[in-house]
Amino acid sequence: MANQSTQRDEQFLAPEVVDDAVVRLAKINGQVQGVSRMIKEGRHCVDVLDQIESVRKALDGVSRQVTRNYLERCVTDAIRRDDPLIYDELMKVLFRHR
Repeated sequence: MANQSTQRDEQFLAPEVVDDAVVRLAKINGQVQGVSRMIKEGRHCVDVLDQIESVRKALDGVSRQVTRNYLERCVTDAIRRDDPLIYDELMKVLFRHR
């Protein structure tokens, strides 16, 4: 099963996923800092909640990217290696992140 402790040398995320996720996360960081400023400034609750939802949707986008990468690379490779434990891992991931 693909886990971090046994496969430290393997690159789990595709380079293009890493590049895009890093850019997205930097933008998300800016959004979070903006929410913090809004709260400190005493902005209207609905405005703050709208920005928090925007951050959540942006994080969901990164999560979708990483999930797709997980399926394309990690799960596919484990199935090709006939690793029976991948199905247990996949079930845990699916039910934890739904």
